[in-house]
Amino acid sequence: MLLLSITVYSQDIDFKKGKVLADKKSVFDFDKRKMGSELSLFKLDTKTELIYIEINNNNTISYLDDDFVKIVFPKNEVTIESTLLIDKNFKEIIQLLFMNNVVDYNGTINQENLFLFKQRQNNRKI
Repeated sequence: MLLLSITVYSQDIDFKKGKVLADKKSVFDFDKRKMGSELSLFKLDTKTELIYIEINNNNTISYLDDDFVKIVFPKNEVTIESTLLIDKNFKEIIQLLFMNNVVDYNGTINQENLFLFKQRQNNRKI
């Protein structure tokens, strides 16, 4: 019998005192708005927005078919609109960005991995 061991590592994401911590290391500053449905991630100790995440229910709380998550990377001029991520919270979305190597512990965005992530997640039809 052959046994395979696969280790899946996901970062421990936490929000503390205006910082996003990944495995207890400060990676981004953050700001939550609109009753917690919008999150901006900034380069540490600046107001340079690197990532904007919006969980959008289209003002229809009981109708879920039109809900989507919008992730904008302003410096990279990339916008992702995904119904695949709607069941995720902000921590889980940020974990996905780390797991897909879109961002690293220095808060750097990898353009090539961002493009691949967009190809997989961008599925919303307007």
